Amino acid sequence: MKYAELKPGDRIRKLVEEFVQPELTSLGFKLLKSELTFKRKIGDFTQEIYFAKNQRNFGNTIVCFWTILSVKSNYYVKWHEKKYGFKPMNEFVESWYDNHIKTWNTDFWNAGHYDLTEFDNVKLMNDLTKNILTIGLPILDKVSDWEGAADSLMERQRFGFISKIFDFYILAGKEEKAIESLKTAEDYFNSVEDVPSERFEEIKLKKTTYNIV
Repeated sequence: MKYAELKPGDRIRKLVEEFVQPELTSLGFKLLKSELTFKRKIGDFTQEIYFAKNQRNFGNTIVCFWTILSVKSNYYVKWHEKKYGFKPMNEFVESWYDNHIKTWNTDFWNAGHYDLTEFDNVKLMNDLTKNILTIGLPILDKVSDWEGAADSLMERQRFGFISKIFDFYILAGKEEKAIESLKTAEDYFNSVEDVPSERFEEIKLKKTTYNIV
């Protein structure tokens, strides 16, 4: 076990700085001092890799963490406000917990968390770094593109985000795909029960704004 003398939060940061930071820094990411988050700006997008710590971490008994990968866009927030007169719900393009990514295979999880008390710390951190580089970054890069982001949401039928899907296609200059996505989502909503009224209101707003029949 490495840095077992440190408090859980300090220990996790120390290991991240030793194993993950050199790799991500060379790719343009910066590690924040205020929180355990790496950030990188790609055009209109900001990619983030956040290390979330278990609130029950204690001494050398529980030292668990997991990663959350996100793509955000302040540009989208400003564009949305200018286009519709109000801000979107948030600045997120898309976000994932590592244990929700099917290809994120690892032998170092304990109940979906990386656990420094259960596994060899060097092997765990090397495995985590490999997954970030070979699985995490390609996912972030795919959705750091308006069409790629919309395609990703449509492929997984995330119709609850139809407002963003439509906008992302518009920002990509893909109006036909935007209209098609709107119709697909509307047909789906009409085929199921208990759809929030907000979803239909969002579709109506898009149709009105862009004169879609």
